[in-house]
Amino acid sequence: MGLFDIFKNKTKQKTLAPTAQETLLKQTATIPVSEKKYYQPDSYYQAKSHEGTLFESEVISFEQRKETSVPSTRGLYVPEILMLYFCKKYPNPKSGYPGYWWYKYGIRDVNSVYESLVERNFLTINDKTGKYELTNIGKSELEENAYVSYMHGNSKYTTFTVWDLNQLLGTGDKSNYMEIIEKKHGKIENRNDESNKTFMKDLKAIDPKGYSLLKSQDMQIKAVQAADDKYAQDNNLDWIINFWEEIWKDGGPKFEGSGWMFGCQIYI
Repeated sequence: MGLFDIFKNKTKQKTLAPTAQETLLKQTATIPVSEKKYYQPDSYYQAKSHEGTLFESEVISFEQRKETSVPSTRGLYVPEILMLYFCKKYPNPKSGYPGYWWYKYGIRDVNSVYESLVERNFLTINDKTGKYELTNIGKSELEENAYVSYMHGNSKYTTFTVWDLNQLLGTGDKSNYMEIIEKKHGKIENRNDESNKTFMKDLKAIDPKGYSLLKSQDMQIKAVQAADDKYAQDNNLDWIINFWEEIWKDGGPKFEGSGWMFGCQIYI
C-alpha cells in the first residue's frame, strides 16, 4: 500500500459518519437511567421506520445529516435550531421526548444535545420554572432561522423537507424562505398536475368507465373542499347541511370517508 492509499483511507475514515443503527446503539447507552422515563421504551426506536411496509425508510442519523446540511452562521444545524424553539418544554418533559427527534432528525439522546446548547450559550436554565430559556444569542439564532420551526409544523410534501430547504437557503440571510417554499410547492403541484393529466388521458383510452368514475370523484372532492373552506369562514350550518343534502340526492358521496367528514362538520 502506497502513501497516497494510506492518506485516502484516513480521509474516508474521517468523513464516514455513523449509521442510524450505530448511532442508535451508542446514544441509547449514554442516556442515564434516571432519564429513561422521558423516552419511549428502547424497542420503540428502530433504524428503519415503518419497517416491513410500503412506507419503509431508513432513519438518517444527525451525524449523517451534518455531511450534507448547511450550518447556521453560529454553527447550529436544523434539529439544534428546532430545539431552541421547543426549549421551554424541557428538560424533564411531562409527556416525554417525542419520537420525531429520532425518526425525523436522527437524535436519540435528546437531552445531551440540549446540554450542549447550554454549554454553547444558546440556552440557560430558568431558576423559577426549572426549564430552558433562550439567551440573547439563542433568540437571535431562532429569529434568523425561522424556516426550521415553520417547516416542522407546515411541511406539505414528503419530497420537500426542511433538509431540502436548508440546502436551498445555503449560507447567509434566510429571510426569503417563504418565497422559496412557495416556488418549490408550485413546481411540485405543477408536476403532480401534469402527471395526473397524463394518467387520466391514458385511462380514458383504456377504461372509459373508470375514467368517468374518477372524473366525477375528482369534481366532487373539489366541491367538498370548497364547501369546507366556505363553512370555515362563515360557519353557516344551514348552508353546509343543504350542500350535503344535495350530494345525497345525487346518489351520495363518490369517495370514501366523506360521511365521516360531514358528521364532523355538523357537530362543530
